[in-house]
Amino acid sequence: MNNSTKIVEVSGTRYECGYQHGEQATDEIKENLKYYFGWWERNLKMSKNKVYEYIDNVLDATKAYDSGLVEEMRGIADAVEVDLEAVTALNGRYELAWASPEQLMGGCTCIAALPSRTELRKTLLAQNWDYRVDVRETCIVLKAKVDDGPSVVMHTEAGIIGHKGLNSEGIGIVLNAMVSDRDKLGKSIPFFLVCRKMLDSLRFSEATKALLNAERSLSYNVMMAGEGVAVSLEAHPEDVSIIYPEHGVLAHTNHFIGDRATQIKDKFVLSETSSINRYIKAKNILNTHDVHSFESFKEILTDHYDHPSSICHHPDKSKPRDHWEETVSSVYMEPEKLLFMYTAGPPCSNQYTQAAL
Repeated sequence: MNNSTKIVEVSGTRYECGYQHGEQATDEIKENLKYYFGWWERNLKMSKNKVYEYIDNVLDATKAYDSGLVEEMRGIADAVEVDLEAVTALNGRYELAWASPEQLMGGCTCIAALPSRTELRKTLLAQNWDYRVDVRETCIVLKAKVDDGPSVVMHTEAGIIGHKGLNSEGIGIVLNAMVSDRDKLGKSIPFFLVCRKMLDSLRFSEATKALLNAERSLSYNVMMAGEGVAVSLEAHPEDVSIIYPEHGVLAHTNHFIGDRATQIKDKFVLSETSSINRYIKAKNILNTHDVHSFESFKEILTDHYDHPSSICHHPDKSKPRDHWEETVSSVYMEPEKLLFMYTAGPPCSNQYTQAAL
């Protein structure tokens, strides 16, 4: 298995950035399209025409939200010579996969520490991204210098223009999948496009607004950090809980913990019960150390309690291959220093590599 991740560097207008992305990662994007359309057909019984029918509504909503996102996806589609709807479906794969409760899978652990609790007196942010083993080979590190916004670096899947990342203004984001009983496959701005708009923001408040104003029919959490600040924005279709650090540290996994979620039923935790032990273990280690550093964060990110469904996640090979999960990448950020590091695979056996903005 390849332990490196392709670096894709793009610049220019939104369309030009998309086109360069498509040119540099054509094979990986085509492989992702093949994988996801096959997965949707096998597991959700959704044909290509059915996916496109949903995506038509998504495109209309996204154009109103931020037309630049559509132009960037159009550039990818033109370079790869596929439909815009196909690239939009790739960027909307969170909504498509999480619309079927019986197919819930994956889990992530996010952590942050404020300057009062760190050796460097700087904010720290990190995530283990737990997802399907079959996507590791088609992940990229995308570095984008767009004409109309800050520079961005992110670890993402080829063809997807928003994910966990950091921008040149020192705003970093990491992500958690979540599912409530209010979720449905409806008109919605794809979660990953919301993430990109957050990373395109010049100010922390602007990034917060990008999430709060996004039309959504599903649930998700974004942990965001900047100079001396960190917060979790835990969203479901009807509201958003704003979760602040306690004693200078913050953790989030895949179940609802916010005060605006008391009237909903958490459906993810019923199938992904590891969310509970990952959250408890992350908080315990965060609280054990008086001050934090890369090393103490790595202690959390490589933790194997409740293996294989641990913070450092590994496949349960008793399940069908479509449902094998692992920590596809671990990311670590120091937003004020514009430091972004990532692994290709579980952090227990893979080195962190720095990607400069």
